[in-house]
Amino acid sequence: MKKCLTALFAGLVLIVTTAYAGCVDTFGIGSKATAMGGAYSAYADDPFAVYYNPAGLTQITSPTLAMGVHVIEPDLEAKGLRIEGTQDPSFQGRSFTVSDDFPTLAAPHIGFAMPLTDRIALGVAAYAPWGLEVEWPNDPAKNPGVHSSYHSYYKRITVTPTLAYKINEHVSLGFGVSIGRSEAGGKKIPYYFSNSSIPVAQGTLANLEALKAANIITPQQEAARIRLDNALKMHGQVLELELSDDLNYSFNFGIMYKPMDTITLGLTYRSETSTDFDGDLKRNGVKIGKATMDYNHPQQIQAGIRYAPHDRFSMEFDLVWTEWSINKRQVEHITPHTGAPFDLAYDRNWDNTRQIRFGAEYVLSELITLRCGYFYDPSPIPDDTLDLMWPDADKKTYSIGAGFHFGNFTLDTVLQYTAVEQDRIVGGESDNFNKSYIDVIEQNDPRVFAKAGGHLLGAGLTLSYRF
Repeated sequence: MKKCLTALFAGLVLIVTTAYAGCVDTFGIGSKATAMGGAYSAYADDPFAVYYNPAGLTQITSPTLAMGVHVIEPDLEAKGLRIEGTQDPSFQGRSFTVSDDFPTLAAPHIGFAMPLTDRIALGVAAYAPWGLEVEWPNDPAKNPGVHSSYHSYYKRITVTPTLAYKINEHVSLGFGVSIGRSEAGGKKIPYYFSNSSIPVAQGTLANLEALKAANIITPQQEAARIRLDNALKMHGQVLELELSDDLNYSFNFGIMYKPMDTITLGLTYRSETSTDFDGDLKRNGVKIGKATMDYNHPQQIQAGIRYAPHDRFSMEFDLVWTEWSINKRQVEHITPHTGAPFDLAYDRNWDNTRQIRFGAEYVLSELITLRCGYFYDPSPIPDDTLDLMWPDADKKTYSIGAGFHFGNFTLDTVLQYTAVEQDRIVGGESDNFNKSYIDVIEQNDPRVFAKAGGHLLGAGLTLSYRF
């Protein structure tokens, strides 16, 4: 048992330093659940019940250690990217096709669970319940989207100790506290002027600075001077935010009810996480100020029903509700080392979503178990707030997998294919996208158009050992 605990805590350190998840939500935690499309709240019989349904821990009859990794390889493309309503010749009459530079995303996971008595079970797991990392080419000549964002990330990593109690043969309850660390950030190359506007801006700034030196500048002129000075300093530079919230909390609560041998019902609640991000603002890699942001992780409810007509076959259907609407605006408060504080604000107005998940399992033999799954994940992001910082679309994910049993060892595997349901079209309605191309001198009215689509490939392995 001492060796088991040592391995567990070594794994916890590993995951806290290296975890990434894919897109806005997780694509799966543990290869068994992932192969079943995440339809697992009424099954949840391994250490990752800590996430899917804490009450499921009461099904574990011996100490079990599980660890693994899930990787995702995105392949996305923005076609017909163009900026209209501007006099900048680098945009006029041009249409761009931009392929992603996304990294391969890897999400390690590790968990341990054991019965304490015939009614009480203990579990602890480390995983990434939320995650996003997006990267596009950073050359403005090939990708004008750099003025919106070319690299962004948002993730939470948690360790969740959990207890479960078996009331009777039909009902179990579980409760866990997730202790987490969150990170967020991004890079872009701000756009303020066309090439023809820069000399005008420099001349206007010189005139305003002369008025300031003569001590005859009005408050309105001083505000304009500060804006123009900041714009000239930022134009064409790499602006980077690095933010973190080093300690936050949420909880998971679950109920599992088995009214008859063939049917099990599961219900899981994952609470909202309050976050207070703070960190640095950098220009070309050099710190130029501090930044803060409040952007909470949403609450979720997952409910499922599992039907097992005999020992070899079962199927499950789950519904997952996520309250994305809690974050109406994304506001980054900037305090530069020199100059007045200012905000970078983006309307979000996200919609709450309902994911549909389905999974099935067939025990082929004592050595091999086969699984398949599907889930539909609608995007919470409306057209009028879509941008390259949070690219997303309605997605369908298909999965297959197998479990291989060798004595006390089990190796679970999964392959995933995620397809964007249809190309996401931006037709000039996104204020977040459009305002990235405003010329502060010409006062232009830019509008961004693009069509994006693609797919993601995923694969995972989880190795379990029962003591």
